[in-house]
Amino acid sequence: MLERLKAAKGATMAVKIVLDTDIGDNVDDAFALTLTARLPEVELLGVVTVGSAPTLRAQLARKVLSACGRVTVPVAAGSAQPLVAEPLRHFPDQAALLETVDRVFVPPADGVDFLRAVIRQNPAELTVVTLGMLTNVALAFRIEPGLTRLVKKVVMMAGAMGLPYAETNARRDPEAIHIVVSSPAPFTLVPKDITQHAVMPEGMLERLRTHESPWCQLLWQLTTLWQRSTGAVLPVLNDPLAVAIALFPDLAETERVRVEVELRGEQTKGCTVITADPTGNGEVVKSVDWQRFWALMEQALFSD
Repeated sequence: MLERLKAAKGATMAVKIVLDTDIGDNVDDAFALTLTARLPEVELLGVVTVGSAPTLRAQLARKVLSACGRVTVPVAAGSAQPLVAEPLRHFPDQAALLETVDRVFVPPADGVDFLRAVIRQNPAELTVVTLGMLTNVALAFRIEPGLTRLVKKVVMMAGAMGLPYAETNARRDPEAIHIVVSSPAPFTLVPKDITQHAVMPEGMLERLRTHESPWCQLLWQLTTLWQRSTGAVLPVLNDPLAVAIALFPDLAETERVRVEVELRGEQTKGCTVITADPTGNGEVVKSVDWQRFWALMEQALFSD
């Protein structure tokens, strides 16, 4: 499998990506950023953070990029709060690993403007991958509606097809995801129903623990911090799956859909109503080639 992936490298152009992340809460954002930074199929044009304490999140993103040898990738702090919903006040737990040297980096607080600029500079070429609430993208689209026709695609780890609750990224800013899926911008929804099955194999976790690369050592520190704070053992790689599908759309089977977002229900706000529609501008992931996904993770984490 790895040989087949390597043979394909020269046959495709690198995918231009901006990663929009709430890194610092769940450990899967750090794995997603590492996947994006380490695979040769990616041209990573920037990272924008979202959620409470976006500057700390940006410093953590820079720390991960540094471990991957990618210190020149631009990082900007984006929106701290959702558009309408209750303010977020929680501290990103994994920012506890930031050292004094990490805090020397002061990210520009212009994440939405950065996102607007990079879409304009790469018309019909840029894929925006969102791993948290979609506030930055929604604001960019509201400020400059023409961007919805310039962006190649928005790939979002958000929403759910059949879960009895609203997925976290949609619930934290329902109005934001509503704006994005209601716009003309093409999108791929990678729902929680699918990503919840991306449980890291025990063998991969053990290999991560013993690997000597700087990115694996940092990821192991972040993972142990996450394990202590949650009581869980095996990370669920929701966000890396969205990145992998953005890079290799044929990794997933999708269905053309339209998506509506519940904005009023006291118990259902943020729930996504997904309806098959061949005329819809979006698609939802229905199944995944898991063997190929784990091969990509192995390549990103453990190859030289």
